[in-house]
Amino acid sequence: MGTYFFDTSVIVKRYTPEQGQTLVLDLCDPKWGHNLYISQSAFVEVVSSFCRKAHEKVITVEVRDRLIDLFRQDIPTGYITIPVTTEIYSAAGNLCRTHRLRAYDAVQLACALDLREQTRASKLPDPIFLCADNNLLSIANAEGFAIDNPNNYPQAKTESNE
Repeated sequence: MGTYFFDTSVIVKRYTPEQGQTLVLDLCDPKWGHNLYISQSAFVEVVSSFCRKAHEKVITVEVRDRLIDLFRQDIPTGYITIPVTTEIYSAAGNLCRTHRLRAYDAVQLACALDLREQTRASKLPDPIFLCADNNLLSIANAEGFAIDNPNNYPQAKTESNE
């Protein structure tokens, strides 16, 4: 059993067949009992990602809607949500001062840092930061996280890619 922080790029891999999906599906399998944390900001970012895929005709509108519904159904039991508070926004702003970060990436990292504070206060192991963005991974590593990139793992086999 491990503790993981999933940024939005990792969450999307759970629902769409792409590089790294094998790792994500394995981590999400309840038989392993992993604690999977996400930022509340992912509620918007994941929907945005699915909508962008539909606008770009990578998926249909019907698939987009089904993926959004699946994600929303998984939120209560599949993830532990870190609320985006005023303190998180303040920490995200401070992270932007020291690192080259996009706004939502700063919020994601601030949530992960908050999670790490909580786990340390409870004398639990630090979370592993999972992300498919090498810049954000590098910054998370500089902030002391163990990191992993699902893109270093294979895509799950589906009928369309076998």
